[in-house]
Amino acid sequence: MRTVEWFWDQYREAILASVRPHTASGYEVAWRRRVRESFGHRELGAITTFEIEAVASTWQVKYSTKRDALACLSKIMRGAVKAGFVPVNPCLGVELGRQEEGDPTGRALSRAEVGRLLAVLPPSGVYRRFVVTLLFTGMRIGEVAAVTVADCDLETGLIRVSKTASPGRRGEIVVGPTKNGKTRLVPIAAQLRPVVEDACLGKSPDDRAFPGPKGGYLSSKNLSRAIKWPVIRDAVKRFPPGEAPLHWHDLRHTALTNLALGGLVMPDLMAVAGHSTLQVTQRYLNTKADAAQRAATLQSDFYADFEVTPRLALEGGEAAIPGSDLHI
Repeated sequence: MRTVEWFWDQYREAILASVRPHTASGYEVAWRRRVRESFGHRELGAITTFEIEAVASTWQVKYSTKRDALACLSKIMRGAVKAGFVPVNPCLGVELGRQEEGDPTGRALSRAEVGRLLAVLPPSGVYRRFVVTLLFTGMRIGEVAAVTVADCDLETGLIRVSKTASPGRRGEIVVGPTKNGKTRLVPIAAQLRPVVEDACLGKSPDDRAFPGPKGGYLSSKNLSRAIKWPVIRDAVKRFPPGEAPLHWHDLRHTALTNLALGGLVMPDLMAVAGHSTLQVTQRYLNTKADAAQRAATLQSDFYADFEVTPRLALEGGEAAIPGSDLHI
């Protein structure tokens, strides 16, 4: 019987050949943790779209984890279609349920929290340079790790982002194109300039600007381990119960949020962020907090001549209901 697991075992290399190493690694994790248990024993041609929805509804995991598992299964079934084992991909049309988009600005650091971050980082060295560059540029960790000296143009005040360094299927670091496959430019703020100058000092153009202490690539794992990130991050920013603790990607949220609040128009913000769609960038421009603050100002102006709370009530007295002997 041609089951999903049989097809994966037979054609895994072909299934993963067309995706980036980091994506392939994610598919393998999704296969081990979710897809094999739920669908590995099922015959390829017997799986229906509704069955996939029903099974996915029982997964007690985050929406993003469900989405990753569905992407893995869909990749397998697309291969089965190409191989002639099934007529259509049953993952097409699967609905995982409505999921409210998180507000990335809610994850961003305030000015005070940025100060706390800078205070808990090592006072100097490669780790501080790396984290400060994340904070000021909004680049992803793999993008900072892949930056070379030649990419840093101090004359124009720009860093060229054309590649990313990310873990491959076997844990090795693989350098490839950026997430959207495009090259972009990010600004070097005045405060960041001495950091970039220090990072490039005495190096050749092809050298990495932000390597680890031994010249290797920094990743989220070895960076976190080196500076004891799980221990110090709560001193920077704490989130309500149930929310994930501060993570490195929140520094990207911080940079992009500050650019949006500073008035950078959406096309420019999209270009600096390297987003593939305007919809993603829009989340930084029309935030819930911003909307609520603007609404508060409008409401305050509208009711400027009204005394909603009488002075007597403010002083602790009881207000009488007009036209009666009753008191509130």
